[in-house]
Amino acid sequence: MITDKTRPNSGFLMQSAPGAETVINGRTVLYFGGTGYFGLHGHPEVIRAGVEAFSQGTHSATIRSGFGNNPILLDVERKLAVFFGTEDAVYFSSGYLNALFLAQAPASRFDSVFIDQACHFGIRDGIAASGKPVVFYRHCDPEDLRQKLRNDLPAGAKPLVLTDGVFPAFGEIAPVADILDVIEPFDGILALDDAHGVGILGSNGRGTLEHFGKTPGESVLSAGTLSKAFGGYGGFIPGGAALTAGIRETVGAYAGSTPVPTPIAAASAKGIELLSAHPEWRESLRRNAGRLKAGLRALGLPAADSPVPIAAWTLSPAAEMKRVQEVLFDRGIALARLSYAGAPAGGVLRATVFSTHTRDQIDRLLDELKRVL
Repeated sequence: MITDKTRPNSGFLMQSAPGAETVINGRTVLYFGGTGYFGLHGHPEVIRAGVEAFSQGTHSATIRSGFGNNPILLDVERKLAVFFGTEDAVYFSSGYLNALFLAQAPASRFDSVFIDQACHFGIRDGIAASGKPVVFYRHCDPEDLRQKLRNDLPAGAKPLVLTDGVFPAFGEIAPVADILDVIEPFDGILALDDAHGVGILGSNGRGTLEHFGKTPGESVLSAGTLSKAFGGYGGFIPGGAALTAGIRETVGAYAGSTPVPTPIAAASAKGIELLSAHPEWRESLRRNAGRLKAGLRALGLPAADSPVPIAAWTLSPAAEMKRVQEVLFDRGIALARLSYAGAPAGGVLRATVFSTHTRDQIDRLLDELKRVL
């Protein structure tokens, strides 16, 4: 019999929505362990929207290409298109499927795939569906990508370069401008899985492309998730009408899957609406990220000077990271310790900050880290 004590990874049990303060294992702790960057997962308007939508049932129980569309799903796509300034957007069941959609939608337009070696698990899994040859290049290294294209791309063939926009373990931003320069002579396509960039980077929160002054187009694609910054759930791809029509017509994971549950879609739509109406939240998040990272650097820990609200580091031996996490949790602070895509074998300690954290809360984390390191 499986119980809570025998389930894997049951050391922590979250008993409230994630926020600056979160109930874990029956205690209210300062939470720097997740990616609910604006605290929208517990926002009363987001919750109310989901509860009200429950009156329309759990979901349509059929595919969207048949009878499975409903006004709430269409509303999410309209709001996404407005948020990202595109003609249209496609909304689907999980951001983990982003790479599968990005690879299958333009499959007839490329011959080989080149992937950052530190990419997310979803990219590795999703790209297999393309059936095309795959080559890995060194992490965030455009020059290695250039060399791989010269050596491994057959003459006359066209590449798809697939990478995270923001890498989840250490929060690095992919060098998009340099990658575009590298692939231009090869008539290549760049596709970003921007789960951690959308809602955060760019003057309008449109993600990594906007951070570099780029927009989606035929040869520049981007996908995101509503499960982090927007407080909802589900993957999406914003773009032109031709791209979105192609996805709806050709990608099996769209045509053959049950859509996002109606209450979750309604909550997601409200999250998009709220984040659109409050650009000042992004400013708060950037200020908090700057404060956290400056404090970590003062402690001798690595933290890039970027607006990404993620900072991570390693300690040796790996058991030391477990000790630090446990001591901090005993003192009422939750910090992530994870082995994840892009992390070294021993894992990392990762701190993520929200727009809803106060200066005092950030300073308390830094003070406790100083004591425990």
